Amino acid sequence: MIRVFLAILLMASASGCTSRMINERDDAYCQSKGTKPGSKAYFQCRLKEAIN
Repeated sequence: MIRVFLAILLMASASGCTSRMINERDDAYCQSKGTKPGSKAYFQCRLKEAIN
């Protein structure tokens, strides 16, 4: 029983890291294109990256 709980906990924590890493990657990409957080161009870039 404890193994099942630990496996579920590990999977949940790994998925959180993955989404945070994707968020950081998309943020870095959009900023490298010259857009600034909060601007319309940045929002559009992040939206485009989220779809891809």
